[in-house]
Amino acid sequence: MIEKVNPSHPDKLSDRIAGAIVDLAYRKDNNPKIAVEILLGHGNCHIIIESSLNFTDDEINPIVERIAGKLNLDLQVVPQDVYLAGNQSSSIKCGDNGIFRGVPLSY
Repeated sequence: MIEKVNPSHPDKLSDRIAGAIVDLAYRKDNNPKIAVEILLGHGNCHIIIESSLNFTDDEINPIVERIAGKLNLDLQVVPQDVYLAGNQSSSIKCGDNGIFRGVPLSY
């Protein structure tokens, strides 16, 4: 099965915004810890960033406007989860959501 989505679809725009935020994190720090969740729709952009860094509306809003246009920004930035921070302290591993440092869970 193949999914073909218009490049202006909110899911694609969300992916691009998240990527740009990760790029910003690497401009701010050599080894940032960051996870980004984005929900776009109905004139709103909800962003939750869990990170070792801090981000402001003034940094994130230009990214959103460049990629998705003028939207109402709802930004929440929280510190990285203590468990995940410890889990990512050793070698780089690949997980289901990308590459991260840590040990995969076993069931």
